[in-house]
Amino acid sequence: MEFTLVKQNSEKLDQARKYVKDNMMKVINQPHRNNYHVMPEVGWLNDPNGFSVYKDEYHLFYQYYPYATHWGPMHWGHVKSKDLIKWEYLPVALAPDQKYDANGCFSGSAIQVDDKHILMYTGHVDPKMSFTGTSASDAGEVRQVQCLAVGDGINYHKLVHNPIISTEMIPANSSLSDFRDPKIWEKNGMYYCVVGCRDSDESGKIAMYQSANLVDWAFVGILDHSQHQLGRMWECPDVFELDQRDVLIMSPQELHDEDFRHKNGYSTVFFVGKLDYETGKFDKVSFDEIDYGLDFYAPQTTLAPDGRRIMIAWMQSWDRNIPSDQYGWAGSMTLPRELKVINNLLYQIPVKEIENYRQNEISYKDIPVSKSIQLDGINGRCLELEMTVDFTQANQFSLKLMKNKACETVISFDKESSILKFDRSHSQSGINQADPKDMREVPVLLKDSQLKLRIFIDTYSVEIFAQDGQYTMTSTVYSDLDAKEIEFAAEGEAIVSVSKWELQI
Repeated sequence: MEFTLVKQNSEKLDQARKYVKDNMMKVINQPHRNNYHVMPEVGWLNDPNGFSVYKDEYHLFYQYYPYATHWGPMHWGHVKSKDLIKWEYLPVALAPDQKYDANGCFSGSAIQVDDKHILMYTGHVDPKMSFTGTSASDAGEVRQVQCLAVGDGINYHKLVHNPIISTEMIPANSSLSDFRDPKIWEKNGMYYCVVGCRDSDESGKIAMYQSANLVDWAFVGILDHSQHQLGRMWECPDVFELDQRDVLIMSPQELHDEDFRHKNGYSTVFFVGKLDYETGKFDKVSFDEIDYGLDFYAPQTTLAPDGRRIMIAWMQSWDRNIPSDQYGWAGSMTLPRELKVINNLLYQIPVKEIENYRQNEISYKDIPVSKSIQLDGINGRCLELEMTVDFTQANQFSLKLMKNKACETVISFDKESSILKFDRSHSQSGINQADPKDMREVPVLLKDSQLKLRIFIDTYSVEIFAQDGQYTMTSTVYSDLDAKEIEFAAEGEAIVSVSKWELQI
């Protein structure tokens, strides 16, 4: 497949690449960096983009503003990996340098076609913004269109024919300003993409397009429409087949909380059902929030060479202070997760590759816990914990992480209410102290009176996988790095088996 590309070098792209090269060593060796989560070399990171396999390697792009630790005109940062755990930084892939993306290369996706790596992204134009994000003009309105860039895994060139889905192709009764985040895939020799948008009724929906050649696209239909039931804008959609089901995931904005769901205001949800490729309609049979933690947004998936469906997300939420900005970086990705559909529910399992980095195992079996105790060797700040807690004779159980005399972060379960709770309100993180946003809860059903947990701790994050991945809670925790103690406690007598591994990447 041949494309006509913009060949000239981009001054803004060269500028971004040079800035990263000149400034990354100021922050790259700091102890405050993550050990095994993707993060920027310097500056700001948000949504994962272009998560794909190209020439037998995993490629991950991300929304990137290298010049500061806050959001700005979006570029695409770029890393690659052979195993989803150890990532190699590559030069900035895209910069906002064309008329149709002058104020940002917003989120999108990627696919390999023949020997080419195709990026599909949103071009963002806001006449009120200059390149630095400051006010430049009061004329005009925001416009978002869909564009292609073609590359070799390092360097990418934009199509002369961009935008490939222009303002004139936006579905009827849709916002021209909120039309973004294309996810592209191939099925039976045709290419499809879904795009998040906002209806004229001011609620979110997902549009679907198809193409035979990646350049000429036609509107198929609207997968689903919020109709004011689930937020005012649906961002970052993804559609894939898994375990003989179709799955739609996306990130609705401006939600009102509902019981235990949507406490962050900017949520992530999944629908399991059936997609009609002729009409573009998605017939959903189940729905839920993807992650019940404080910091999880804009997930994107790819298909691994061995057939696994792998998901990664921005390990952050909007409307947060991000204390790591004092160290020259802001924003991380989650640990990649394998997805499975079981009984129409979306399960998440840490990718098996992380087990290759386990070191220095320490295990205890059937330890009775009826008061606060610590176990020799069960401590640290870059580790994996695997636990089973038997509640036959216990009413409550708590696990205190990232603990010292001044701070602690608490995971607890109450048998009577069946509530699993994550609480960072005493972590001294400085994110939203004394704010309800520092705690999250999710109902979890015990199995044979047992709670199974896998917990991953990195420099400033905690990821919880409960009951074999049926429930997850992902959160950042910016506690002092010397807070390394782990403490167990129970009301009644809990029987605890636990294994701990250091993770050495």
